[in-house]
Amino acid sequence: MGRRTRMRYVKNPPNNFYFDVAPGDPMLDNFIILTLAEFEAMRLRHYVPLRTTDKFKQTKAAETLGVSQPTFSRILDSAHKKITRALIEGKQIRVSGGNIDYKEIFVGYGCLNCDEEWEVSTASKDKKINCPKCNSDKTYYLVKEPL
Repeated sequence: MGRRTRMRYVKNPPNNFYFDVAPGDPMLDNFIILTLAEFEAMRLRHYVPLRTTDKFKQTKAAETLGVSQPTFSRILDSAHKKITRALIEGKQIRVSGGNIDYKEIFVGYGCLNCDEEWEVSTASKDKKINCPKCNSDKTYYLVKEPL
């Protein structure tokens, strides 16, 4: 028996869950399922570098997905094989499933005095707040967005 699958972290689900073949195809159940982790691996490795100026390395992509670099490589390879098969054989591509969790934006404050960070949903740059740990007024507005 293999090890249990670790949680993968996804920024957002894809806008399109189905990539269909031509209408009227008699083989409607003829499809390939791409997991959300495979979809996210392809997005991180191939799409994010197109939209940013710096090179998005595979090790950083693996870290963002929450897996090791070799595991990321295996997920990406599986996605490539499935996409290639679907394109060559004219099959539908459906994106679903997998052991995933959605990343959320962290909005809150940080303390320059004790390095504490805490989440506050109503946080803003204009509000001044004291650190709950050390009561210092040397705090800053903090937003952490997933890739």
